[in-house]
Amino acid sequence: MAKIDLSVIIVSYNVKEFLHQTLLSVQKAAKGLNCEIWVVDNASLDGTAAFVEKSFPEVKLIANNENLGFGKANNQALRQASGKYVLFLNPDTIVQDDTFSTMIRFMEANEQIALSGCKILNADGTLQAACRRSIPTPGVAIPKMLGLSRLFPKSKLFGRYNLTYLDPDKSYPVDAVSGSFMFARTSLMQALGGFDEAFFMYGEDLDLCYRVKKAGYEIWYVAETSIIHYKGESSRFAPFDSIVAFYKAMDIFVGKHFSQSYSLIFTILLRLGIALHLSMRAVGKLLYAIRIPLMDGLSVYLAFGLALAIRFHEWLWFWGYQKVIFLYAAIYLLSGLFWGIYQQRRYQVIIAAASVFTGALLSGSLSFFLPQIAHSRLVFALAFIFLLLFVPGWRILHQLWPGRQHNSASQMNRTIVVGSGAEAHRIANAISSRLKGDYLFMGFADDAMTDPRIIATLDTLAEVIRIRRIRTVIFTSDTVGSGEMMRQMHRLRQLPVQLKIVPENLNMIYGKANIERFDDISVVDLDYSLNRFLPRFLKRAFDSFLALILLLILTLPSLFAILFLGCRWVALNSDISGLKWQRNRSGKSCIGFFPLLPKILTGKVSFVGDMLSLPPGSDRYFLPGITGLIQLEHKGRLTAEQHQRFMHYYLRNQSLLLDMDILVRTVFGKGV
Repeated sequence: MAKIDLSVIIVSYNVKEFLHQTLLSVQKAAKGLNCEIWVVDNASLDGTAAFVEKSFPEVKLIANNENLGFGKANNQALRQASGKYVLFLNPDTIVQDDTFSTMIRFMEANEQIALSGCKILNADGTLQAACRRSIPTPGVAIPKMLGLSRLFPKSKLFGRYNLTYLDPDKSYPVDAVSGSFMFARTSLMQALGGFDEAFFMYGEDLDLCYRVKKAGYEIWYVAETSIIHYKGESSRFAPFDSIVAFYKAMDIFVGKHFSQSYSLIFTILLRLGIALHLSMRAVGKLLYAIRIPLMDGLSVYLAFGLALAIRFHEWLWFWGYQKVIFLYAAIYLLSGLFWGIYQQRRYQVIIAAASVFTGALLSGSLSFFLPQIAHSRLVFALAFIFLLLFVPGWRILHQLWPGRQHNSASQMNRTIVVGSGAEAHRIANAISSRLKGDYLFMGFADDAMTDPRIIATLDTLAEVIRIRRIRTVIFTSDTVGSGEMMRQMHRLRQLPVQLKIVPENLNMIYGKANIERFDDISVVDLDYSLNRFLPRFLKRAFDSFLALILLLILTLPSLFAILFLGCRWVALNSDISGLKWQRNRSGKSCIGFFPLLPKILTGKVSFVGDMLSLPPGSDRYFLPGITGLIQLEHKGRLTAEQHQRFMHYYLRNQSLLLDMDILVRTVFGKGV
């Protein structure tokens, strides 16, 4: 058997489309060499393992059942690697055709070099600073944390972190190279035990370089060849905060290597710097998360401040109105929450204006019943006029701001299309060619892994939406059945996404008819009542309150029935385990629903909902209920199609009044 020149190890997590391009470039670069290619998939949700197995059968695949982290996954393949050299390569890279041969020639000519990295470029052709680094000792790391390295990149004193004072077109020894491309001698890597698995993500490459240097070997930056690295793609879809993971890794590195080598004060300074960066980022993330209600709250305060200044000709009155303004601000924000402008984090001008009208109506009604907060009518009227200008106005300015005319990927509406048939491809092409550029096509969701752009199965769709921060989901009616559509709507109901459908005809609409066009394609909003925050909140509050009252009232009677009337709890034939009913010896109900009351309190059952026992072949679209529209209106056997129609009507029209009507008709119509 021919000796293997190079083992290429790629760890992948939810970047199938990037991995596809990486593997194609690796195969081109491997021509003329005896290479083995390893892909270690860390339990990706986008079908990476199945795709690699089908499309690249020559690749040696390790499919993990959980995300083991970057270092541990690399070590899995390293232990089995048989090449003279090993390359640890990120799945979001493109290597040049000569990269492997150039690196092998360089390593063959320099026996004292154990590990090397090539020039790494961003997608726009600029140099990626992390491809050559120094070990972050206190003298190196502190100027970086203070921003001095950015202010004085050519300074040998301040620019040591990324060696920005050195010529990127020349080769030279360095302390460390990037983990996205690490070319090393396999025997040494195996002798060192590979990566330290204490590092889940980030820092493991720096730690390995540090150990290589301590063992007496050299590390070089090689400028003769380069790769493209789409930085961050391999970590941006991780189900954790990558920045927090980075600083945790740095803390592990400091504790492992510097605690004894440096004075305590320098170690403390480094860790304080890490804590400061994390704190500042946490505050920034919080402010960004509440930016829309924060702007609306400031608009309320500004509107009332101006109104008070006009009415009383001075600002002193503003401080005496603080409690009243705070109450009005809370009412206006609750109104915005009711209209959904905070849940979906969208800058909707018309809905913002509608929320101002609703807030004014609620505030006026409250001041009628609470005279102590009813001060000047002129102030209230002026504040209302100002709010009509400010709340929609700042959203209009946001849309017209010059920097937004060229949408970045972070600002665009990330969209996934459910299905992968002809209609799905037509939608994807229409989104990609849309001149307005406000939607960004991310991929398809389908169980058939026939296209590298399929990034989720139907079962993993919800998790992929969370990880990839999807804002819009478009269902294709030619391949996705209405039952599956309703099932997905139920699963996605608590995520801040818009649900849309391309109907085969506009008479089949599953929600309100808000129609948008992508070229010649009509897209209709899916909007079930229970997908919105306020109806869900009211239903949950009503269920909890009523369940608590009934538990207090019926606990003793239920206990009496069990002790003296022979009643017992019987398990229900349901797809949800743990549901029980209280029956007597003859099988009849005796306060039958009592065992379900604790389940209602925990949110697993509702008073009004879906059937406790589903008909054959049907899916569950909502929580099981003690009663419901189906139980009330339908007698006899129920088909899956009939069940679907009943639930579609209920989910679309649900309200607290409808639930109360169903409960009253249940109690007085047929009993519980």
